[in-house]
Amino acid sequence: MGLAKHLLRVFVDTTVILGVILFIPGFPPYSSLEPFIAPPPLPFEGALDPKDYALAKAEKLFEGEIVGPECFEVSPVEPDVFYTTLQGGAIVKISENGKKMKAVAKFGEKCEGNWDGKNCGRPLGIHFNSKGQLIAADSYLGIYQIDFESGQVLNLVNKDTEVDGKLAKTFNSVAPARNGKIYYTVSSTNYHLDESVGEMLGAPSGRLIVFDPETNENKVLLENLHFPNGIVLSPDEDYLIFAECLRYRLHKYYIRGPKAGTSEVFLDGIPGSPDNLNLSPDGNIFVALVTVRLPGEFNPLEFMYSQPLLRKLAVRLLHVLKFPFDFAAKYVDLPILRKIASHIMNFETLLPVLPPYSVILEVDWNGKIINSWHSNLSDVRFFSDAKIINGYMYLGSPYNDYIGRIKMPDSIHFVKQPVFSLG
Repeated sequence: MGLAKHLLRVFVDTTVILGVILFIPGFPPYSSLEPFIAPPPLPFEGALDPKDYALAKAEKLFEGEIVGPECFEVSPVEPDVFYTTLQGGAIVKISENGKKMKAVAKFGEKCEGNWDGKNCGRPLGIHFNSKGQLIAADSYLGIYQIDFESGQVLNLVNKDTEVDGKLAKTFNSVAPARNGKIYYTVSSTNYHLDESVGEMLGAPSGRLIVFDPETNENKVLLENLHFPNGIVLSPDEDYLIFAECLRYRLHKYYIRGPKAGTSEVFLDGIPGSPDNLNLSPDGNIFVALVTVRLPGEFNPLEFMYSQPLLRKLAVRLLHVLKFPFDFAAKYVDLPILRKIASHIMNFETLLPVLPPYSVILEVDWNGKIINSWHSNLSDVRFFSDAKIINGYMYLGSPYNDYIGRIKMPDSIHFVKQPVFSLG
């Protein structure tokens, strides 16, 4: 009887505490949360057939020397050379067929470790513009332009730049156009990259923005997106495609033509979270799925999406857990406090429970999946980018401590599709 009474008391006290946390005003998330039912993942058949799990055979370059080679970009003057972005804030140059690595840029300041992104910086998307300058999105610090010939580095869009009354908390990917404008994605206006679980469970706050260097103005094209990510311009630059990572879909945004300024879903029901978008050798779109939804299996995140109150409670509990470390770090100079705080709402805390699987898609400009590459190994996954260089597919990741690489068969056939625009 005493045990039952004690358990009842524990249950009542816990319910009251959770109720207070759930309904107390003035505590994040501040926006109302809506239920979202994700479309079921496309089945692994046809172009999505795993075949021989080619990615599982990837060799690991620079293993243990780097962390988080997120995105790849090939040099416009040296086709055998490419660049990638790392945790810790560096952009590095890879040459000699993947044998040599050299740091060439860093936007952040001295920091305590890779986890200290607010000081280190964390470059994500990179792309050369038509003048041969590298445009880079640093998640914490803004949009940069690097001229390797002159050594000049410009902060085009500063982290403190308000656009329509909001700051960008997570800059993500860039697509510089031939006319000089830069299209970029902001994954969150509520949370920094190391707090992305808050964005995942909270109200979507991401944006698609265009920056005009001639006027130094930013214009919001779309907002309230759920972690927009990779972005690529069409060959004629009359529209662009971008990934909405946490809604498992790609969007098409019209830049010119009768539908200019409007958007539509380009590909839905993707079996995972699309990250960077890159071009295949024949001009189709590589879509890297940084996490995977396995068809027919229960997905806890999709269940959470359908339960707004449960999401709200989870976000508030994370804030309650994080608060004392953030508060103490303001008054006590102990890096361990900031390190703990940086992990509480970080995507990386979820990695151990994610499926041991990875997929790279090849999608044509009609939004049709025409090929795919898979891995079913736990140590060969979390791929965020794919790029073919010198007959190899290089595989990036925000988390892995290596660059993956697989040799592409000489017989591989990339299907070049005609560009199709409804505009």
